[in-house]
Amino acid sequence: MAWEELPMGASGWYYTVDYQADIGAALQRLRRDVYERGEYYKEQPGEDLDMTEAEFRASLGEPAEDDDGQYEFLLEEWLERKSRPVPVDPDTLLAAQAESGTHSIIDMGNGVSAGPQFATVSPLTGEGLIHAFGTETPSSEQVQRWIVGCGDRERWVGTYVVSYRDGAPHQLHFCGFSGD
Repeated sequence: MAWEELPMGASGWYYTVDYQADIGAALQRLRRDVYERGEYYKEQPGEDLDMTEAEFRASLGEPAEDDDGQYEFLLEEWLERKSRPVPVDPDTLLAAQAESGTHSIIDMGNGVSAGPQFATVSPLTGEGLIHAFGTETPSSEQVQRWIVGCGDRERWVGTYVVSYRDGAPHQLHFCGFSGD
């Protein structure tokens, strides 16, 4: 696994696992493994989350007549952060960090899709494989060189590529950009 910071806070990430025909199962296992290893961005909870609502309101002071709703905005934002689930698995972690994401494969919580979609991984197929590798059956070495840049997909979208050895599927390579 590796990741790198990108402009505007996103991170690029990539992983390689042994091939299995069920891409969805491979993705879910990888998300779980990354969660268990702690290889993801962890939001630091603010000290204000240890406060009661009364203490937080007191810390804000009285709303000013011309605050343009800032008091209510800050209170609502604090209540939302306070109500987030305590992470116990990749999905609850993602729910707890929905805005910032985890900057990892964990952010691909919507599974596998046929084409690029938000929070999914989809295959690099046909023309994309030929363009990237000159073949539809790239070797692991070819994919490893390409995967650092992960093609031209947008943030919060993942890609997977099957690499081959001796004409048979050998490994799955996942990459993407996520986080904020």
